[in-house]
Amino acid sequence: MTDASLPAWLPLSVLTWIVIMVVFHGLGYAFEYCDRTGLLGACKVRRADRLTYRQLLPRALINQVFILLPAMVLVQWLGLAFTGPAHLGVWRFLAMLIGMAVGHDIVQYVTHRYLLHHPRLLRVLGHSVHHTTGASKAISALYMAPADFFLEIVLPYLLPLVILGGGGSDIFFHLFVAGAGAFGGLYEHSGYDFAAPLRQTRFYKSVPWLGRLIETLITSHAHGQHHTRGIVSFSDGFGSPGLCDTVFATRWDKVEERQRMRPARESRVQ
Repeated sequence: MTDASLPAWLPLSVLTWIVIMVVFHGLGYAFEYCDRTGLLGACKVRRADRLTYRQLLPRALINQVFILLPAMVLVQWLGLAFTGPAHLGVWRFLAMLIGMAVGHDIVQYVTHRYLLHHPRLLRVLGHSVHHTTGASKAISALYMAPADFFLEIVLPYLLPLVILGGGGSDIFFHLFVAGAGAFGGLYEHSGYDFAAPLRQTRFYKSVPWLGRLIETLITSHAHGQHHTRGIVSFSDGFGSPGLCDTVFATRWDKVEERQRMRPARESRVQ
């Protein structure tokens, strides 16, 4: 069963993909405009990319057109997602959002840490291509080898969606998830950190607990640390609950804490 409000020639999976393209490339160019003009310069904390926007764009488009789109259409054709009830109830809608966040965190952590960063697979699966960027141009979010793109972007999106029942054919749910995901990936790789100006404000210093809470919700620092250090924050980032990185102590600040404690433990042993 599909949403009757859509014409037969426009499957929900294709509409969702179109929204991903509009959001990703619209916001991607907006970040590029900010790079060129210095707009939002107070938020720019990383400038590490050697490739230009035009050099990064073709690979991103190839991945979106030839890997993401067919995968989305396939799961709908198989009846695994983008089909079913046309509207999700409020509680199911919220439960699906939470489930998608947790599922994405788990799948991305497993593929990212244990496959893409495995010493023998790093080059074989092409994750080294993505790490040639410094995560300081938004569109570099999808500058990936095909296998890397499937394991790090497509699978963490579609596998939790299928496991959770496919999200029905609720247009708003699918467009919200797709749009939010596109923005999150762009922001994490843009080199901008909207928390940077916040840290300098009187509010942040006068109400530190609230300031730190807001900072945690809006910062892109975690994924920037991943691109800088490589072995931290495999799924922790903007919009992610960071569950696996917290549990396995690979979150960027957890690793620093463990490294600080190591000399103390070694001195006690000696």
